[in-house]
Amino acid sequence: MSTSLEYAGNMNAGNMNTMNALDNMDALRQSVRNRIGIKDDVEEDGLIYEMLHASRDIKDLLISSFGPCGSSKIIISPTDDVYLTSDGKTIIEQIDVLHPVVTSLKELAMSMDRVCGDGTKTAVIIAASLIENAAKLVDYGLHPTTIIKGYQLALNKVYDILNYESIRISSDSDLHSVIENASLSKGAEPHQARIIADIVLKTLSKIRDTYGDGHIDLNDYVKVIKKVGAPSIESISGMVLDERPARSDMPFHLENASVLMINGNVKFESKIINSQRNLRIDDLGDPRLIFHGQERNLKAMSQKIIASGANLVFCEGDVDESVEASLAKHGILLFQKLKIRDMEMVSKATGASILSIRDDILPHDLGFADEAKVEKRNEEHFLFLSVSDQLISTIMIWEPFRYGLEKIEEAVDDAVNNAAFILKNPLAVRGGGDIEFVLSQMLRQYSSTIEGKEQLAVIEYANALEEIPRTLARNVGLNEVDVITKMLNSYNKGIDSRIDLTRNVVANNPPVYDSFSIKQMAIIAATEAVSNMLRIDRIVLKKS
Repeated sequence: MSTSLEYAGNMNAGNMNTMNALDNMDALRQSVRNRIGIKDDVEEDGLIYEMLHASRDIKDLLISSFGPCGSSKIIISPTDDVYLTSDGKTIIEQIDVLHPVVTSLKELAMSMDRVCGDGTKTAVIIAASLIENAAKLVDYGLHPTTIIKGYQLALNKVYDILNYESIRISSDSDLHSVIENASLSKGAEPHQARIIADIVLKTLSKIRDTYGDGHIDLNDYVKVIKKVGAPSIESISGMVLDERPARSDMPFHLENASVLMINGNVKFESKIINSQRNLRIDDLGDPRLIFHGQERNLKAMSQKIIASGANLVFCEGDVDESVEASLAKHGILLFQKLKIRDMEMVSKATGASILSIRDDILPHDLGFADEAKVEKRNEEHFLFLSVSDQLISTIMIWEPFRYGLEKIEEAVDDAVNNAAFILKNPLAVRGGGDIEFVLSQMLRQYSSTIEGKEQLAVIEYANALEEIPRTLARNVGLNEVDVITKMLNSYNKGIDSRIDLTRNVVANNPPVYDSFSIKQMAIIAATEAVSNMLRIDRIVLKKS
């Protein structure tokens, strides 16, 4: 009898566990459905409005942070991480929504960031505006295929107009304008943007003097360090590492240093003696033998480094304390647990090869540095590494609070990315909303030459581009209708005009420029993303 009751109890417990598992699966499924934001299949007329609502939400989220006077967003993640940013990629990346349209706009922002490092908000705002205007055209009775064709005609014309309106960067002042404008777009103060532009331009000039105008990745030559402290931005010729020496009794200043770089750990590591294996000890002398073996192994590592002639050692992994002590005794400066990125930059700067401790260390594997100096600033240690004839520069950013650091770092990143594109393709277009306004006006004129319903799509494409100067005007605090009217008057008179930080529409003199390549890619990527979305005729939810 008791056995039957136990069996029945076990059966009930098993059924309860199964029911709990099913309840958990249902809760997870419902959570995912809520994040998708779609409850049933969507098709035909309802599909474009589903796209409209989702894209409008994303657009409303981004437009208030667009431009030099854009607002920042405070984003709190599910893990309680707090982000204070106006960066389009960061904002859209943190949106925890799986809606197909939102996902497509996320991928658009990510691709722009990967390829250009800038232009994410421009691309997403244009894409969202194109979807919004496509919904109007569907209301008028246009088929999505016709809209796609009209958008493609408009894109082809924009490509031609952009090439015609582009300006070749021929002076440092024009290049300074592109870099400064990129920094301002991330919310940096005007004086900070000027300092950032000066620093990046100085580095870029040295690279061009050495390598010419060939293909150079500027990110290989600029290192950014951000720290909390009294506000300042400084450029240092050479490389700076925010690292502490392995021991305080090591030398803090070296001249004509021989550099050795080691990948991995410098410590005793046995594949036999570890937590996964049992070690049998039959005699009290066995542990002593093992200890002496370890000592010999570590001593051999120390002697290998000392015999190499290096007096400055960088190690990517951990270093045993006995090795540290031996190196300190011989006047060798050691840094350990370095980032791979820092190891690569030091290798590039000094010419040192990155080796394993097991490799033979030959004289040509060592690098050279004119000076290595460890300094303490704001209770933190920094290594200043100087190498003559090397172009690497370090930008050190100090801000009183962490959120300010993120903003300045984003400004520096955009400045470097824009400078890198100018180095590859020295073309620019007028900034301050001018080029988008000119494109919209020329597209409206072009639409009159098109027969058929595609003409309406070209006009709406022009309206989508005009959303950029409208947004800039709103964020500066101007009436967008007044701004568009003034820009139209200037356009009709043949005067280039832009929206200025002084809250006026002014002639583009002195000129403000944006990178031609980034602007072109943003418009092309936005158009292609919207065309792909308009080709969707049904959203089907997989039934459980």
